[in-house]
Amino acid sequence: MNLRNGEGGELLPGIRIDDMGTKTVANDLDNARVWFDQVRLPKDALLNKFADIKDDKYVQTTDEKMRIEVIGQRLLTGRMAIAEAALLSARVLTMKTEEYAKTKVCNGINGETTLASMPQLASVFEESYQQLDDQIAFTAGVEERLNECLRTGSIPDADLVDAISVCKVRAIDVAIQRSHALRQEVGSYALMHHTGFELMDMFLCCKFAEGDSRILQMKLMRDRLKQVKKDGAGKALLDAIMPGEDRAENMAALSLARKLAPAGRDLEKMAALMDEHWREIYDLADMVSDRHQRDGKRSSFVEPIVNRFWPSSSSYDEDWKEKLSPRAEGWKASDDEAEPLVA
Repeated sequence: MNLRNGEGGELLPGIRIDDMGTKTVANDLDNARVWFDQVRLPKDALLNKFADIKDDKYVQTTDEKMRIEVIGQRLLTGRMAIAEAALLSARVLTMKTEEYAKTKVCNGINGETTLASMPQLASVFEESYQQLDDQIAFTAGVEERLNECLRTGSIPDADLVDAISVCKVRAIDVAIQRSHALRQEVGSYALMHHTGFELMDMFLCCKFAEGDSRILQMKLMRDRLKQVKKDGAGKALLDAIMPGEDRAENMAALSLARKLAPAGRDLEKMAALMDEHWREIYDLADMVSDRHQRDGKRSSFVEPIVNRFWPSSSSYDEDWKEKLSPRAEGWKASDDEAEPLVA
């Protein structure tokens, strides 16, 4: 349906809009709010890829039964894309900062040295590459599993859906933690424009895009407690007392299930109990995430990360907009006239 009339462009009755305002980053994304108050939509305005209203009856329009796993396929791919974007952005930031630190001269006890040789910063670089590369390998392994589903048209199973949630939560956490650790050790460089540090708020955008990280952790907890209920108290207790790598998780799941059980189907009581035991809820989600990362397949993305992102980590072309604008207007340079986009 149209939001405005075709003549003066005024909003139609019952519709209000409001711009989100200026953000610290990502102002190219025009976020806004839209309110509908007593607005009636015609049936042909409904989203009808999976279902429709025909002859005043609800009908399914696809062979695949409509459910959240089908509708949410794009959410799953979106979560993977965000996880990869956060990881690669953090790694590029680390690479670019390391290049700077190698040339930044400092006064050491035994004469001049470089910032990169300072033990505290060298330790940050080592830990960051180790943690980021491990998370990249895990995320690439999960992506391979999702790609197989996309190629065959199959629906991801519950384990893969949870693994994707783990990618989204952990990738962004690692990106934020390692970038923050780096920022604390490089002095005023972290305050400068074009260093990459000015874009760190994008990691916060990643944290709540395509499923807020806290909500995904709640889902990991919920799915784990569903497994406890499905297995029954006997098996859950046996799993909790048997030695093994998952013993702590099994004990935490059984304990939390018992603490939430008195609520039954009473949502008010359940909300109160979840508020009371919120730490245990997120602790269980962390244990589930640890298991996925421990047992998950490792892989690598199609292109080596250094080759793919080295230009952006070693230089910055301040005139990139001007070089793109003629092409955006339909101009195409010859091979002799074309300039590189990265200096």
